[in-house]
Amino acid sequence: MIKILKAKTVNPRKQVFQITDLTYIKSMNPLKELLDGETMNDPIEVIKHKISPTDRVGANGIPYIEKEYGVHKGSQRIQAALVLGYTHIEGIIVNE
Repeated sequence: MIKILKAKTVNPRKQVFQITDLTYIKSMNPLKELLDGETMNDPIEVIKHKISPTDRVGANGIPYIEKEYGVHKGSQRIQAALVLGYTHIEGIIVNE
């Protein structure tokens, strides 16, 4: 079941992103305001990446899995969304 965390701000560029499709900082603490029941004011800011056509390897030879979208601003909002059971979140792509 899809559950979308929506932003109050009206922006014609807003779109919905599946959280599992995003690269974000996983060590961030969830945004307390959202956990306390407040609504999300602004959509997260997302950067669209160009995925390399060749396989890449990270530390210790582990294959590096690239994602098309990375979070520029909003990792704490994503952490809160996950705690609250959301699967999707509203965001805008800032580099298009």
